This record gives sequence, structure tokens and C-alpha cells, in this order.
Amino acid sequence: MSLREAADEARTMKQTHYDLVILGSGSTGFAAALRAQELGKTSVMTEERMTGGTCVNRGCLPSKNLIEAAKIIHDARYPRYPGLTPAEVRLDFRKLIEQKDKVIHGYRKKKYESLTGGQFRIEKGHVEFVDDHTVQVDGQRFTGEKILIATGSRPVVPNIEGLRDVPYVTSDLLTNDEPMELWELPRSLIILGAGYIALELGQMFHRFGVEVTLVQRSQQLLAHGYEPEVGQAIPKKRTTLLQKRN
Repeated sequence: MSLREAADEARTMKQTHYDLVILGSGSTGFAAALRAQELGKTSVMTEERMTGGTCVNRGCLPSKNLIEAAKIIHDARYPRYPGLTPAEVRLDFRKLIEQKDKVIHGYRKKKYESLTGGQFRIEKGHVEFVDDHTVQVDGQRFTGEKILIATGSRPVVPNIEGLRDVPYVTSDLLTNDEPMELWELPRSLIILGAGYIALELGQMFHRFGVEVTLVQRSQQLLAHGYEPEVGQAIPKKRTTLLQKRN
């Protein structure tokens, strides 16, 4: 494209000015937009994926929902009180995912989407910087006195030989309304890494009946950033569970 053609495109492209342009529509983005509104300022949020960000759509909310379901299955198998007979709870994983998505849709609509309008809005699409005060989203340009980058992060795929030749999922597997959502329960699962997210998701899938293997470099679980006793206690708990089963 020539400079003249680029200039013509810029003149015909719709451009709107705001006091604040926010990249990302997660909790940080909404907090900033609401604060700007309190101060009488206008703002716009851009979002390439789902409104609400990681916590609502593929992090805290979906994981805690499914972890609680797995706990119900576990407690039925291993009741804590003498006199209670162990029971097996049948699992329909697809229906479980459907209810998880329903919870997310309701929460997202009530806590996030219902707040838009008035002095701030959400513009969906991939965003690119044009200059220090201007971004472009699918043919529209937005300028702002200030630009806040609150895009969060994405899982890092390690450079392991052969990994890209096999089917794998990342921690985004609990997402909804996106292609990578996990609908079928696997028979077995290898988790690369053994941090707290790996442990809580590994426990969840194990309780759903999946054969789970954790792969890590350290000799001890949660070796960094936690009290040593925590990592030492987890394998002991697992050993006790195996003995109880046998």
C-alpha cells in the first residue's frame, strides 16, 4: 500500500476519541473504566476474546466450579464419617461442562456486560497500535489521552521436541465459547509442571477418573515459593489415599 493510499484509508476510517482507551476487558480493565466513569471521563475497552478476561471465562470461575463437582464425587467415594457407606456417583462430563458454561454466561452478563453503556463501551476484535495515542480495531480507530494495557497473559508453550506434533491443551482448556474448550474426558493426562495450578487441575481430573501423571524437574512438589512442609505433605496424602483404596 502506498503512502497516499494509507492516508486515504485513514481519512475514510471512523475514528472516535476517548479520555481512556483500555486494551483488555478483564477485572483490571473494568475497574479502570468504572473509575474513569466516576471521574466523569469517557473510556472504551477492546477485547479480542471473551468479555471478562481470564478469571471469569477460563480461570477462577470455571476451575472452582469443576473442582467442587470433583470433590462431591471424591467425598461420596470416601466419606469422612464412620457409618456412611461409600457410593459411586455417575459422571456425564459433557453435561457438567454445559452447566459450567451456563454459570459463566450468567455471571459474565450480570457482573460485566450489564455494566457497559453510558460513558464506556466494549469494542470486540484484534487491536493494533497506530501511534502513541491511537489504536485500530477491525477498521475503526480509537484515540485516547491515556492508553491502559490490561491484556493479561497467555500460557507459554515450552520448546519441547515433538510437542507440536501431538494433540495437547493448555490451562485454557476450561474456557468457554472458544474452539479449545474440552468437551470429552480423556482416559489419561500428562501434565508438564507441578505448580499449584497443575496440582489442583490434576487432582480434579484424577477424581473424575482420569489417570494423571505429573512431570516436573524438582525433586519436591511446590519446591519454590512455598513452605517446604507443604510440598512434603502432598505425596504423603496421596500415598495414604492409595493405601486406603487397596
